[in-house]
Amino acid sequence: MNKIKMAFIAIAILAAVGGAFATRPCLSCEYSQQYIWNGSSYTPVGEYGIDFDCWVSSGICTFYRPEPVLKPNMYSPCHMGVYAPQ
Repeated sequence: MNKIKMAFIAIAILAAVGGAFATRPCLSCEYSQQYIWNGSSYTPVGEYGIDFDCWVSSGICTFYRPEPVLKPNMYSPCHMGVYAPQ
């Protein structure tokens, strides 16, 4: 009986730890500062849907910095399309 009780306690602990990691918020590029490549450098742009849109087309519309503190010069694609200021 004692072994069954310990097994249930272990399952409850594992479920609690797994649930804590499952509810951790994921970071999305939508809420980060957006940049466009102007040919020589990355230029900051406004807020997606307010100051600019990305028209459906091939190519990368905007970039963002996934780790601005650890890797300040690394940019990753965020939106696909063509940059269109409003």
